[in-house]
Amino acid sequence: MVQKRRRGTELTEAIYQATREILENDGLSALTFPKIATAAGTSKPVIYRRWDSPFSLAIAAVQDKIKLENHGRMDELKLTGTSLRADLSQLLQRFIISMNAFGQSYTNTFFNGMSKQQNEVIQKMIDEATAIDISALNQVLKRAKERGELATTEMSNDLKLLPFEWLRYHLFVNENVSRVNLTALIDDVLIPSYQHATGTPK
Repeated sequence: MVQKRRRGTELTEAIYQATREILENDGLSALTFPKIATAAGTSKPVIYRRWDSPFSLAIAAVQDKIKLENHGRMDELKLTGTSLRADLSQLLQRFIISMNAFGQSYTNTFFNGMSKQQNEVIQKMIDEATAIDISALNQVLKRAKERGELATTEMSNDLKLLPFEWLRYHLFVNENVSRVNLTALIDDVLIPSYQHATGTPK
């Protein structure tokens, strides 16, 4: 029986899945375009035309996994909370899903022994993720202002990125974040800091 030729999204997902399986089973050093093509049931030219290097494809495949498990990008999340606290909790719980999708194994894979070119690819990924994080938090702050919980949404990007950087740290040191930890971050650090930064009475 002749295998049906896949195209478009179906083919891309097969390539991403094959890439992730090789990464998880054999590591980045074993990742080659011929090996991916064989695992995905496609031809090498198809992959060579779309990605510059196996490393670039690896990044794209992991980002795809994060979006799949997170049902889209962080800044596409439909917030449903009725308070700043609830919106922050919803957003950061979704961010934890992203971190878990990336996983400690991927952290070790991508940050050990990278070349200069690979560092540039990682930096681009980090820059894109930072922009998405800020965009997502801006939505939370906008809703808080509309409810009268904050006087303004104006604050530094460093403060906006604080919860995401805090959570990433726990990923890098391989520590789980409990609901108690997350609640303390929101109640004891984030909300007081946002109130102070925006001149909002407590």
